[in-house]
Amino acid sequence: MMTLASIEVVEGADSDIVSLLDTVGLPRPDNSPIAFWKLAQGQSCVGVVGAERWGSVALLRSLAVKPTARQRGFATLLIRVALESLQQQGIREVWLFTETAHDCFLEWGFLDRPRLDGPRVIQTSHEGRGACPASAALMALDLTRPVLRVRRAGTTDAAAIAHIYNQGIRTRLATLETAERTPEDRAVWLTERSVRFPVLVALDAQGVVGWLSLNPFSPREAYRSVADVSVYVDGRARRTGVGSRLLQAGMTEASRQGFHKLVLTLFPENHAARALYLRYGFQSVGILREQGVLDGRWRDTEMMDYLLPSRSVAWAAR
Repeated sequence: MMTLASIEVVEGADSDIVSLLDTVGLPRPDNSPIAFWKLAQGQSCVGVVGAERWGSVALLRSLAVKPTARQRGFATLLIRVALESLQQQGIREVWLFTETAHDCFLEWGFLDRPRLDGPRVIQTSHEGRGACPASAALMALDLTRPVLRVRRAGTTDAAAIAHIYNQGIRTRLATLETAERTPEDRAVWLTERSVRFPVLVALDAQGVVGWLSLNPFSPREAYRSVADVSVYVDGRARRTGVGSRLLQAGMTEASRQGFHKLVLTLFPENHAARALYLRYGFQSVGILREQGVLDGRWRDTEMMDYLLPSRSVAWAAR
């Protein structure tokens, strides 16, 4: 039977932490005051992450998981615990340097920043002065927003996706669909999607709180660089920033997949969703009058679009 893991906060690096950092090739900490979250199984230290703090700014550092304990979700657990703890302490910005975990931190909402953009305390930290090589990326996270991880969905997320979608169906404000979905239906839907049209899920400490899908706009070749986007947020998490994080991640993923344009349709009276899309640069294309029948009456829908960073026609035709 697997031994349960526990996390304790340690001020300064003890011998277990130093040994683990040496094992994974990360720099040892200097004499700066650093708080570490130490993950243990039994008597063995299997993971650690640290943070240096200056007022409302923190540097996340030294994320390490023992090689024999990887692929168990320990890094995810450590990051969440550290970020939520820093948030509770009043930290508003978290910075970090990374060479090997860039995509991991993107999932948490960290954004790339030019090396010279970091606050002076970050640039003059042990890592900023050279403990981390010049090739390391500098990233920052706005910690005034909820701590969320956004990742690609898998079939284990099917039940949560169905639950959230069915909430939207019942409101009669999110979709023209009326038939509720089952977890089995959503599992098939997920497995049939291509890599180019992912579903992303946002997770808080309790689980999935929202999802976004990139969908084919048209089967015609001329439209292969246009994607339709859908966003759904759990009722318990609305107006907390989940939609924003999903949309940011979806737009980033759409650019990565080579899309030129995103389109969507919504009910004009869905003011919260409309405000979200306008805030992120979507523009109204127009009203499609009496576009569909819902509960026996015609409903108008509004089309909106967004042009992603430019791609050449030759690139789009590949």
